[in-house]
Amino acid sequence: MADYLFVPQTVLDKWSEQGKVAVDGHVLTLLSENRSFQLTSAVRFLKMEAGDDTARLLAKVKTTDALKAMGAEHYMDSVILGECAYQVQQGFLADANAIRLAAAAAGLKAAEPPPPPPDAFEQTPPPQKPLPAAAVAAVARSNDDEENDLLAQFLLENMQ
Repeated sequence: MADYLFVPQTVLDKWSEQGKVAVDGHVLTLLSENRSFQLTSAVRFLKMEAGDDTARLLAKVKTTDALKAMGAEHYMDSVILGECAYQVQQGFLADANAIRLAAAAAGLKAAEPPPPPPDAFEQTPPPQKPLPAAAVAAVARSNDDEENDLLAQFLLENMQ
């Protein structure tokens, strides 16, 4: 199973302004490492604005496609699902494995996009105050996955 990292939009903008990353379509490249990650639009659920968290979405990440499938309404930093209103953080799921799978599949099929990530990123921990800790804690990875280790290290070095 692929591992994912939630990258907030504000962090991606900062890295881009600093020339640390390049974004081409749905691909994020760490320029210093020349490593690429597929980006999928997503939100992280931060807190309740109204109602009860009956859908159990707090501290989870959902892709925008998953939100549509759930019947949720997403606008800016808010998501409304039924009678519940959530404050969310906009960003992306970064997936190193999708790029590798796409490259391997390129020999078999012509220019077919990699499959989308799962609907939910269930291992996202509750939000924490210091942004670097929250970003690093959001990494659900196995210790032997070099690409995710590299991205986590990049986060630690560049999120201040």
